[in-house]
Amino acid sequence: MSEANPTTKNILLAEDDEDDYVLFCEAIKDFPGLVKLNWVRNGEELMDVLRHEKTDIIFLDINMPLKNGFECLTEIRSDDSLKKIPVIIYSTADDSKLVNWMYNAGANLYLCKPTEFKKLKSRIHKAITMDWEKQTPFSKPEHFVLG
Repeated sequence: MSEANPTTKNILLAEDDEDDYVLFCEAIKDFPGLVKLNWVRNGEELMDVLRHEKTDIIFLDINMPLKNGFECLTEIRSDDSLKKIPVIIYSTADDSKLVNWMYNAGANLYLCKPTEFKKLKSRIHKAITMDWEKQTPFSKPEHFVLG
């Protein structure tokens, strides 16, 4: 039997914008369950943390320094020890070409950051509570964008 609480969600947020990090923290602070949030500001930190700490879900920004989200996603999906971790693209961009690109690269979900906090909170909560066992390896294209 594992010592960790099975209801704890170990979330890794890869986001270089501190304001977006603060909003994410606000959105999960009253999440109905245990959430442990780890925050990294660039792609190199992300890959280092993934190799050393338990992660259940990754929220991945696309535009980050040192290594962008696409490069990280490609690396995650090519690593046998990491490729089953759900990756949620967490971006302000809603360009259909970019969405398709991230889907084809192996992301599980695309969460476009809304301008309204209530919608942001709802989308983050929905992403955290999804049954990721049934979403593996990737969501169906028609369910890929969380809006």
